[in-house]
Amino acid sequence: MTDYKRGVRRLSAGLVALAVVIRLTTAFGLDQRAGQAVRRLLSEPEFAGFLFYLELGQAGSWQTAGQPASAGTAKVKSNIFAVVPVIQPKKEAPAAEAPRERLEFTQADADAITIGGRSTYQADKLALLTAETALDFQQDGPTVLIVHTHTSEAYAQETGWEYDENDTARTQDPNYSVIRVGDELAETLEAHGIGVVHDTSFNDYPSYNGAYGRSLEKAEAWLAQYPSIQMVIDIHRDAAADANGAPVHYTADIGGEATAQLMLVIGTDEGGLSHPGWRDNLGWGLKLQAVLNRMYPGLCRSIDLRTERFNQHLTPGSLLVEVGASGNTLREALAAARDLGEGLAALIEGT
Repeated sequence: MTDYKRGVRRLSAGLVALAVVIRLTTAFGLDQRAGQAVRRLLSEPEFAGFLFYLELGQAGSWQTAGQPASAGTAKVKSNIFAVVPVIQPKKEAPAAEAPRERLEFTQADADAITIGGRSTYQADKLALLTAETALDFQQDGPTVLIVHTHTSEAYAQETGWEYDENDTARTQDPNYSVIRVGDELAETLEAHGIGVVHDTSFNDYPSYNGAYGRSLEKAEAWLAQYPSIQMVIDIHRDAAADANGAPVHYTADIGGEATAQLMLVIGTDEGGLSHPGWRDNLGWGLKLQAVLNRMYPGLCRSIDLRTERFNQHLTPGSLLVEVGASGNTLREALAAARDLGEGLAALIEGT
């Protein structure tokens, strides 16, 4: 055998070994720099053509996958992935999510909730807590509607969170009103895969009178558009004052964070407006408060049962939620909105 032939064989064996290394390196992503070096080497048509011969056992023109041959071109870019198949590591099937344990309510849950307010109606808290809900959140489409009847309600100003008031603790700036609180609630629910519609229309400006009529029209329109909606949440902030007339500051320490307290307001038909399903709303409110009491002790005030209807006849899950009061800061209200969203998500997933 001539020295020339032996040299050619050694070179061929070396190139075959290099081809195997290229395959392994590319398939398993062992070294990005090596891959880049290989790509530069393959840009040389002589070397790329030899690998093409080793792979297919025949000579032929070498060109990048998907790149048409160009007449009169002396050098054509190559692509290693046209020759060496990329073997993707087998992906393991995602573990099935464990079903959430169904929520059960007890006498202790009922005893921990106080119902106050102007209504003279009496309610069996335990019976309502343990009753099956008529709400079905397994719907195609949004299932929660957030509205603001008193849209311009705002909070106590603090440094760095100032806003222009159009009235005491009221603003048309949605970044500082209860609209911002509704945004926080919506984002928290959506993070749990719960579809939300957030209506940010102003219903109390320029005229405060008739706000409930305007918010009713908006809610009815959304319900007509999305029959999947199961509950309507009307987000407010309270306007209570102490004996000296100073705004009340309802705050709880939740996990070391100053958080505005929540008050669920439930309407009835005692004032004369038709609302035969008010007990369904109360039952849902009791369930939500029981969950919040377990997750965030001290977050909730007493449930306020009222003679007014508050548009809650629209769905069996309608609630009015007072998020803090005019003495609270927006920062505290946003913390409460996040906790409210987490509690509501836990209730929806658990029922």
